[in-house]
Amino acid sequence: MTTDVTTGEVAAEAAGAPAGRPGRPARVVLISVIGLHLVAETALTPFLPQLFERLYGITDPGATGGYLWICRIVGLAALPLWGLAARRWPLHRLVLAGLCGSAVFDLLLGLAPSHAAYTVLSGAVVATNSALLLAYPAFIAEHDGAGERGEGARLAGICSIVVVFHLSTVVATAVGAGVLALPEPRVGISAFAVLDVALAVLTFRILGRRAASSAAAGPVPAVREAPRRGVRFAVLAQAALVGVMFDFSVNVARPFFTEFADGLGGGPAGSAVLFFLPSVAALAVLPVVRRCHGLLGDRLLPVALAVGAAGLAWQALSSSVAGLAGGRLLFGTGLGLAQVAVELWAFRATGTAGPAFTAVETIRSAGLLAAPLVAATAVSHDLALPIAVAAVVQVFALALSARRAGAGPVLPSLTYSEEKTP
Repeated sequence: MTTDVTTGEVAAEAAGAPAGRPGRPARVVLISVIGLHLVAETALTPFLPQLFERLYGITDPGATGGYLWICRIVGLAALPLWGLAARRWPLHRLVLAGLCGSAVFDLLLGLAPSHAAYTVLSGAVVATNSALLLAYPAFIAEHDGAGERGEGARLAGICSIVVVFHLSTVVATAVGAGVLALPEPRVGISAFAVLDVALAVLTFRILGRRAASSAAAGPVPAVREAPRRGVRFAVLAQAALVGVMFDFSVNVARPFFTEFADGLGGGPAGSAVLFFLPSVAALAVLPVVRRCHGLLGDRLLPVALAVGAAGLAWQALSSSVAGLAGGRLLFGTGLGLAQVAVELWAFRATGTAGPAFTAVETIRSAGLLAAPLVAATAVSHDLALPIAVAAVVQVFALALSARRAGAGPVLPSLTYSEEKTP
């Protein structure tokens, strides 16, 4: 066995792509799966009270709250199970299984005869949709195999995911409103099954066949993350905690923001614009992320969190719409840089293997459960307090990210795997 194999070629073979050939079709399929996951997860959430009233005549807000909590708990339980499954089966096969399961349950969801049945089927959809999170590390693995060196390839992939995240927020809102506007919303709900089937076919034809041809060629060298024992847990724990604090700080300020903005004189339309202003700023700074990373390196994350915390503090102290807008823009600048830096940090810690990635994501998702409770408690004292809490939490995340876990970041090392693809 020869060892004069370049890192890019090794990663390409590990991802199932022929060396030297970019996996553009695979990237398109995987980023589409990521987009579908984001849209399906959030499209109907803002419209659930109206949807339940139209379908089942339910006007109790508790029905919506209970429904959301059940779905979140199911998602938290399902995600680590998919991570364990990733130890045995390749990621593309699990994504395919998730898409097929979602297609069946999405179809049935539109036919649910009662609110209880809708809740049960939604839990099943959430469980199968959790498999689509495995498209994230698979997508980054495709960029690792694009022949680029260092973290530049991962950075490009993560920037693509962040762009899709912000665009999916807009698309999901439009889709949810469109479903609710239909004469029969059940048709729109079941229509998600069509997208699931289409992506399942593409996943099988593009990712499945390529993986099969790679397996037929025999064992291939693989790029694996190989930190020292003891350092591995410290790096994973740090990545998870930074991710939890970042996600919490972003989400805790959202539920009552429009009410806060309206109190400063923003009005309904102005408050809506102010709500989405950070996403606009985040998208605007993405083109310069690579340059910032080149200049700052590992300091990009603490710097981005410092900018975001300053923007949040500015908002909490604002007494006018103009001041609030300035704080939102500054926060959005930090948000765009920090989203990329947090994900880069996470993938550096977990690699592109499913189990470690889902472990970190499970912890991050669990942390979000506390955000609405803290927001509700804080806003009972002052409408600006949730934003102030977000600023403080980002400062803690900044302090943690500035410390290096163990002996430093986990770097890829070249090892050979003799395991055959199942």
